[in-house]
Amino acid sequence: MPKGKVLAWILYDWATSGYGAIIGTFVFSVYFTQEVWDGDGGTAAWGMMVTLTSVFVGLVGALLGLVLNGVKTHRFFLALFIFVGGVSGAALILIKPEPSYAIPALFLVGLGSFCIETSFVPYNTLLRVFVPQERAGRTSALAWGLGYVGGVLCLLVALVLIQSGFIPDDDLLNVRLTNPLAAGWLLLFGLPIVIALYKLPKKSLDQPGYAPVAPTKERIMRLLKYRGMWRFLLSRLFLAEGLTALFTFGGILAASIFGFSTEEVLLFAIALNISAGVGAIPGGFLDDRFGPRFVILISLVCLILSGIVIGVIEDKLTFWIVSIFLGMFIGPVQSAGRSLVAKSVQMNEAAQLYGLLGFSGRVVSFIGPLLVTVGIAITGNDKTAVWIIVGLITVSLFVMLSTPKSLGHIDKSEIFEESF
Repeated sequence: MPKGKVLAWILYDWATSGYGAIIGTFVFSVYFTQEVWDGDGGTAAWGMMVTLTSVFVGLVGALLGLVLNGVKTHRFFLALFIFVGGVSGAALILIKPEPSYAIPALFLVGLGSFCIETSFVPYNTLLRVFVPQERAGRTSALAWGLGYVGGVLCLLVALVLIQSGFIPDDDLLNVRLTNPLAAGWLLLFGLPIVIALYKLPKKSLDQPGYAPVAPTKERIMRLLKYRGMWRFLLSRLFLAEGLTALFTFGGILAASIFGFSTEEVLLFAIALNISAGVGAIPGGFLDDRFGPRFVILISLVCLILSGIVIGVIEDKLTFWIVSIFLGMFIGPVQSAGRSLVAKSVQMNEAAQLYGLLGFSGRVVSFIGPLLVTVGIAITGNDKTAVWIIVGLITVSLFVMLSTPKSLGHIDKSEIFEESF
């Protein structure tokens, strides 16, 4: 596969990074809970929006992987999701700091987040199609690392918009302008992968990995049973719960527990993205050297230890230091999960397994945010969220430990043709 198509694939992580950092986690989420929502229920309302969005992402993602697979279908939906996600994100500039805008804000963020998250099923499938299995770890990590770098650059531009003084702060316009920034980032850098897919030769669309594969009950069961893959998916489910809760409430908790201002939340986000990018790149080489299972286990242990420390400290400086350390393992644990699938299957099996991966990570990912929302409501203490996240990741670790050591090692045979 020409390097240009691989580069276009890598750029998509960069394209979506600004959207997640600005709209999903660090800027608009704080703006919504502190400025738009009237009263103390903003965090809970945001959590419910994330919950509903996650359910739809899991269901539609599974449909794209299991039924509507094949490059022809995937490239159409990828282009559609990029366009709708960009438009809905840009429209958030219209959300003023008034309670009457709360429901439209939740709808637009939910729609955009659905498009971005669901687009990763066809996108991740292309890792197995475009990249040799021997280089899947470092390629996945490079994309993830560049994604974090893109998030940092986007947040830096957002910080300039907010603090420059050149943009009037009437109705917090300087903050609201960061939304079309994230949307434009998505549209600009998401375009290369769409162009690359539509420029594929017609004859290649019938080759393995490009042509659609009809799902059968037998094929799906074999995919799940192969090397204990179902245990990996179960572990991924609990990890996704914890990370979704972390990404959803990270900026909100920094503001409510440690008193971060909007500017401090932005700087905090930049620091976390830098640490995540720094961790992702060496994680990819360790992935190709020792296997993705090894990288996932080490990352989970470090995430748990960091979370425990955050749960007991009160000092802002210590929170900064531990959070940056934690961030160094967020990139590797996610990237290694993506490469594990790429190394475990052949090209014509990738879409279905990535569909199952998306399903396991999203269809019940409302549980993480819901547990956090309920926990905070019961205890009245926002730090309850930290312990819930630690608990979810701990369960993920124990399930992952039960998987066979051969999981993620390259196997040239087709799963469907193996006997069990």
